[in-house]
Amino acid sequence: MSSSDSADHMMRFTLRIAFYAFIHISSYTNFKDNISKWEERVCLNSGRKYFKPKVSASITPAVGMFFKSFDETFAFYQRYALAAGFSTRKNTSSKNGGGLVKIRYIVCSKEGFHVSKEIDSGSVDENGKKIVRRNRGSKRVGCNAQVKLILENNNMFKIYYFEEEHNHIFVEDEDIHFLPAARSIDYVKESFISGLSAINIGPVKAFNIMKTMYGGFGEVGASKVDCKNYRRDLNLYIGEYDAEMVVRRLIRKKECCPGFTCDYVIGEDRRLKGLFRADEQSKTNYTVFGDIFGFDATYKSNKYDLVFVPFTGIDNHFRNVTFGGALLGSETTYSYRWLLRCFVNAFGSEPKVVVTDQDVAMKRAIKDVGPVLSANIDFNTRMTHVVWNDTIIPEDFETEWHSIMSTFGLENHEWLKDMYDLRFDLIPAYYHGEDLAGLMRTTSRCESENYFFGQICNPRCTLVEFFTHFETAMDIQSMSIGGMIMIQVQYSKQEDGLSISCSCKRFEQFGILCRHIFYVLRYDDITGFPRRYVHRRWMRDVVSIGSNHCNIRFNEIGRNSEIDKVYREIVVANEYVVNRLVGDLDELCRYRDHIKSYIDKADEIMVAASPPSRKERFADIGGNLEKSDSMIRVLIKIRTKGCGVQKRIKSNREIAIQKSSKIQKSCRVCGGK
Repeated sequence: MSSSDSADHMMRFTLRIAFYAFIHISSYTNFKDNISKWEERVCLNSGRKYFKPKVSASITPAVGMFFKSFDETFAFYQRYALAAGFSTRKNTSSKNGGGLVKIRYIVCSKEGFHVSKEIDSGSVDENGKKIVRRNRGSKRVGCNAQVKLILENNNMFKIYYFEEEHNHIFVEDEDIHFLPAARSIDYVKESFISGLSAINIGPVKAFNIMKTMYGGFGEVGASKVDCKNYRRDLNLYIGEYDAEMVVRRLIRKKECCPGFTCDYVIGEDRRLKGLFRADEQSKTNYTVFGDIFGFDATYKSNKYDLVFVPFTGIDNHFRNVTFGGALLGSETTYSYRWLLRCFVNAFGSEPKVVVTDQDVAMKRAIKDVGPVLSANIDFNTRMTHVVWNDTIIPEDFETEWHSIMSTFGLENHEWLKDMYDLRFDLIPAYYHGEDLAGLMRTTSRCESENYFFGQICNPRCTLVEFFTHFETAMDIQSMSIGGMIMIQVQYSKQEDGLSISCSCKRFEQFGILCRHIFYVLRYDDITGFPRRYVHRRWMRDVVSIGSNHCNIRFNEIGRNSEIDKVYREIVVANEYVVNRLVGDLDELCRYRDHIKSYIDKADEIMVAASPPSRKERFADIGGNLEKSDSMIRVLIKIRTKGCGVQKRIKSNREIAIQKSSKIQKSCRVCGGK
């Protein structure tokens, strides 16, 4: 072995010894810390060990203490249990002759022993499906630690018995956050998760963000599963009230904001069939840019497969702008007629041009000729040139179309004949001089809009979540050479100014003077042109900055707005102070101590007034809902036109093969799979 190898070997050996020494010292230190957390007693008769926690006397229960309510007592004992490192649960209660609870017990979660229940293999649910249950392992060890309460004549609960010794050790400080009582989704976390949900960030990512913000898993005060369960429980609470909640909130917003418009239609079975909304900002945009708009349906935007239909225009920066949106239960003529009627009623006028895509159910795709023609380069080139060319005149289109049909033998093709009959609505040559503001190819504009909304939405969201995402999208949106052609430019000086026209028709289509006109004017040293050639829709100040439209969000009108307002003010103020004091450690520490000094007072307030239950918080978010015959019900899933092909039905043999290939786990108690 060379000297370098020997030195390297010695270094690795030294590092290994140092590592084991570090582990040993760390273990010993943790062991000492654990011992210092409790007092240990050994029973002389049985040899069993008992452990008494060392907790501050101010939060330790004592016989003779009085509490205004049982909930106040439970909150006090739970605080003591967390400081010690164990969990609690409510246990026995007894009532007097009048049915009033007289005695209550609060025990350690490891009290008693678990009794295994026999598995009933013959149980079936309401659908006739076999119910499979399994016994889970128990952590109960017969611990006798508890407090016993009795209701006195003054209607206050008194501790008349307190056992503080446990027959098990306690949870270490670094693991206390795993105790059920230490894990909770409080108001701040609910607001944080709901805020991120508005931009389509789920509870798992929300937990990861909180973990990074707070400095670790243990500092969050909840687990990833708790965050997921919160969203699950909230959606379960919404349940069949989903449509009713959305309609109620839209109506409430309409009452608060005079410029807000909403409308809905329901069927005979009270199920929602259509929902339309447009806010004040959308109406302002329509007033300026509403000379033309396009709309096209998008799919898989919510869990009920309601079709989402946004109305898309173009603003003065050539970007998409949304005039409104709707959800439809079906793509029938009746549904679209109702939707367009709602649009006209909301905006007060009809647009000059409405551009939409062709109905996908109009005709089937070409089966026999299509695959052959798609591979023919000459056919593709000629058809593209005649269909999408915005410079040819109708006469040229007619000549070239008939030439293509004759060359490829398509004179009697049914689908192409239908397309030819619709040429006045589809072919650019026939609306060459119309002001389309750039919406020449509606598919690209509408598909771009659908993609934009798809980024902040998901196909599993409820209607409440969908409209929250839609509000967010609207906020984000309001922030945010070919072959040689012969061009002929004509201009003349008249009494009212210069008259200009170009054969490319760019001004007629887009409302913007083309480069050909600018070139000719510059060539003739003409430095000005009439004001009428500058359309207002392209001006910078066409939309006033900071318009005073009412911007009430779903999550604000569904909760206590005053509490939300104060909460946001606290968050903003805290961030401001920290940013100002971050350069002065001493002053920052004083601010920290000032905030922490309020913790004890907050705990006293929380003991006096127990926090609301999760169901009460859900009712605060979604409103107290009661089932009634007049309730608007959610739509049963339907098969929309753009949903694609459903999964094929598998044979019994294929299902059996798939099941046999899966690894099945066995229950350690009953031995079942």
